[in-house]
Amino acid sequence: MSNAVENTLFEHPVLNVIHLLNTIAQENPAAISLASGRPDDQYCDPALIDKGLARYRQHVAGTELSLATLLCQYGKTSGIINEIIADYLYVDEAIKVSSPEHIVVCMGFQEACTLTLLSLFEGGGILLVPDPVFSGVTGIAKLLGIKMLPVPMATFLDPAALRKLAEELESRGKKIRALYAIPDFSNPTADSLSYPARKAMLRLANDLDFFILEDTAYRYFRYEGDEIVSMRSMDSRRVFLLGSFAKSIFPGLRMGYVVAPEGAGITPFSARLCKAKSLITVNTPALCQAVVGGLLIENNYSLKGLNQPRVLSYTQKRNHMLECLEHAFPSEGDSQRTVTWNHPAGGFFINVHLPFVFGQTEMNECARHFRVIVFPTSLFSLTNEAVNQVRLSFSNVTAAQTTQAIGRFKAYVESRMGKSPSDSEGETFSGSRGQHDAGCHLVGP
Repeated sequence: MSNAVENTLFEHPVLNVIHLLNTIAQENPAAISLASGRPDDQYCDPALIDKGLARYRQHVAGTELSLATLLCQYGKTSGIINEIIADYLYVDEAIKVSSPEHIVVCMGFQEACTLTLLSLFEGGGILLVPDPVFSGVTGIAKLLGIKMLPVPMATFLDPAALRKLAEELESRGKKIRALYAIPDFSNPTADSLSYPARKAMLRLANDLDFFILEDTAYRYFRYEGDEIVSMRSMDSRRVFLLGSFAKSIFPGLRMGYVVAPEGAGITPFSARLCKAKSLITVNTPALCQAVVGGLLIENNYSLKGLNQPRVLSYTQKRNHMLECLEHAFPSEGDSQRTVTWNHPAGGFFINVHLPFVFGQTEMNECARHFRVIVFPTSLFSLTNEAVNQVRLSFSNVTAAQTTQAIGRFKAYVESRMGKSPSDSEGETFSGSRGQHDAGCHLVGP
């Protein structure tokens, strides 16, 4: 009897992206990493744990509930801070949840997404996803055997083009069950849906009878322009709201939630979510819930004030990286740039277009020989799109590290284009390729 395991599902590249993001820096300790979208270490404050627990203890003391039972026993599958989260959603997002029972507290976004997909796709159907997109959702869908249709980002952002694609799909007998979207500063490209595009997407969902999975991971982190209302606040019948406290508090808590659709004639999805959760994680750790609940109460059911220093810091980090890119890859007269990038209004990422293919092999070469880690945008694609793009994260690097990293990245790009770095900057690079260290020499904010 053979113990050999076939190289099938678990060999799919999309299942390796998060693991790769978590290990590439460990494998290249001398490199500066612009790959992982981690929040800034300086805001991962352990003191928030004690503060949250203390405030939650005070909250429980004013009730008939037992703190020992709440924190030390098996708890409700749906969670113990549902009412607190409902108040928070109303204060920060103007989202009215008719009953806390529509909220299921989860162990981070990944569980929230897993439970939602399990509750939705029992009878089959197609999941529409933008392409490229965060591999957390596409990886889970792959594991669950859900059929996905990747939609090019340009089509996804264009209401008329998206409607045409969806209607043609349904005309061929292909039923759309749900659509996944990060409306604010998507991962990896930092694109956002305009207000008209959100309205049009909701109309399309109602016309064709499918649900929208709204991922709000980056909503707090807007650096310019006016806030656009969430789709859940516009339509509670069609939208599963998938929330997380990983960026707005810190990821070590592993805390997220699902707000299920509600309204007349809507399936009570919260019951399905809880049944699935009871067989996977039983319940979300009460201690982590207490920390989040206490912090929400302490901050008057809002995280905007707590995150304001982070928003200011990330704005400076984004601006500095944009300045470094401008310095490293300036326009040359009337000719077009060979390296281009977007100017995101928020989020953690800048997406760069290169004049050559950049994949996992190139990422490893860049990390090993030029000591800077940048992540191929194509690894977030199901269609091998974006093969000449890289995602740069500015969230967890200092200004000095950004300056040095973009200088090293410039040296790599020039080496790929057959141009010696010393030719353009007048600098001398001694030793092996691993000694290249061309900084852009900008003063950090």
